[in-house]
Amino acid sequence: MFTKIKERFLNRRFLTFGLIGGFNTVLAQVLYMVFVKTGIHVSAASILGDVLSMVSSYILNMKFTYRQKMSLKSAAAFPLSYLPGTAIAAAAVWIVTDVLNGPEIYAKLLSLPVTIPLNYIVMSFIVKASGERKEDD
Repeated sequence: MFTKIKERFLNRRFLTFGLIGGFNTVLAQVLYMVFVKTGIHVSAASILGDVLSMVSSYILNMKFTYRQKMSLKSAAAFPLSYLPGTAIAAAAVWIVTDVLNGPEIYAKLLSLPVTIPLNYIVMSFIVKASGERKEDD
């Protein structure tokens, strides 16, 4: 079992995904904070920040993580990889802010330990289904 986990998560692709994901997470978090500060409801701000950070995520991940050419097929499929993570993040924000009356500005951060590996697994499946990678690690 450890070998399977090691093969899936301890490699160049996952490290690259993590670095790009870190950048996009910061981008999504900054957008979320800006939207919250401008009066947009926290759930809408969370989803909007995620959706807007998808463009850089798609470009960077296709080029550096999966080393695959961008195509209409992969661009159309790419947002599907974000659906589970976006739903979990929105639910976490709602629970922290509306149920627990926690701080709005940091509520989204609590979902990251679940959404990051989930997004990697789903995205890897979708990218593989949409075409062959140039390099497989």
